[in-house]
Amino acid sequence: MALESMWAPQAAVIGDGPAKRVGEQASLNTQVLQTASLKDGPAKRAVWVRRNHLESEEPTKSTAVKKPKAEVTKAVVVDLGTGYCKCGFAGLPKPSHKISSTVGKPYMETAKTGDNRKETFVGQELINPEVRLKLINPLRHGIIVDWDSVQDIWEYLFHQEMKISPKEHAVLVSDPPLSPHTNREKYAEMLFETFSTPAMHIAYQSRLSMYSYGRTSGLVVEVGHGVSYVVPIYEGYPLPSITGRLDYAGSDLTAYLMSLMNNSGKHFTENQMAIVEDIKRKCCFVALDPIEEKKVPATEHLIQYTLPDGQDIQLCQERFLCSEMFFKPSLIKSMQLGLHTQTVSCLNKCDIALKRDLMGNILLCGGSTMLSGFPNRLQKELSSMCPNDTPQVNVLPERDTAVWTGGSILASLQGFQPLWVHRSEYEEKGPFFIYRRCF
Repeated sequence: MALESMWAPQAAVIGDGPAKRVGEQASLNTQVLQTASLKDGPAKRAVWVRRNHLESEEPTKSTAVKKPKAEVTKAVVVDLGTGYCKCGFAGLPKPSHKISSTVGKPYMETAKTGDNRKETFVGQELINPEVRLKLINPLRHGIIVDWDSVQDIWEYLFHQEMKISPKEHAVLVSDPPLSPHTNREKYAEMLFETFSTPAMHIAYQSRLSMYSYGRTSGLVVEVGHGVSYVVPIYEGYPLPSITGRLDYAGSDLTAYLMSLMNNSGKHFTENQMAIVEDIKRKCCFVALDPIEEKKVPATEHLIQYTLPDGQDIQLCQERFLCSEMFFKPSLIKSMQLGLHTQTVSCLNKCDIALKRDLMGNILLCGGSTMLSGFPNRLQKELSSMCPNDTPQVNVLPERDTAVWTGGSILASLQGFQPLWVHRSEYEEKGPFFIYRRCF
């Protein structure tokens, strides 16, 4: 599929744009957009570099092994995150399906009724269920801890959402930085043995995010729902030894917002987290300068939100105070570095030439970075910490789906097709064969 003829991502550059002039309080709307070429651009070159590297290692065989054609039907791209699972066919600019990664399990008293009621509720099935459910998230800080629930999610995605047979489609799945090897092998086992997919590929999550920007090198700053990462990538190869992981992200922001609202006289409980999540998405922002923002009259920050029961509540300074936890994690009792400090720490661990290259290619990704003002604030903090350098934060309008989009790009390129791991190869050589093609 000629993806490049259909669309191309556009990245707004903040570092050399109006956002660098902090005093002007410029918005992202005035920034110049740079178009990344997919036809002959770095994302495509990265695939060929990877492919050629693998082909040079592959021993010559006297007999040709006939492989199933993974490209006969459209490949499916799946990005399973702590908050949401996104999926769709390769070649599309954005995922066609997005569901919560949370599943529901009936409580014991309803599960022992002896009938054939469902054991797991996923997606739309969580809305107005007939039985009392215990909500479970099968991922903890981005790492899968409940594979049975993950299998239920994938069953729902394939059969209820996409309405396809997984036996007829190759599947590309994302894998987060610093994840245990056993997770990758478990993915191969599930896809080949449970779903009988003809081919699969496990792709490094941050590399996919980078491909969505059309780059081969960059410092990927990902802030998702359950975990945050700062990942240096050089010519398509991540550098795990200097990758930074932060165990706070969007879910912690939601919990902190609830705490701030309760301190101001409201009464939210953990059972109402979905409401608080909606408040965060619709009402909150990141202040460019929180000290100055506090001086603004309270009336200018007041905003009204209507609860599901029709009751109206008002929010004030908690709208921007909640997001300060990203830059001062001690607010949520975390001893880890702030996001900006972790970013600079990763840059300082690189040699001079690499640091210069990455400094100009800071790529922002993840749903939590969609908060209004987030890119500008990070740009300001980095510029303040690196006065002798020129850090440049790049943003895509659809950066909340950057991982999936990168997978869509990758799985659509003709040069990528030899990198699929086929079921016959898995059956013959075992799960460790995935490392010959995927990492």
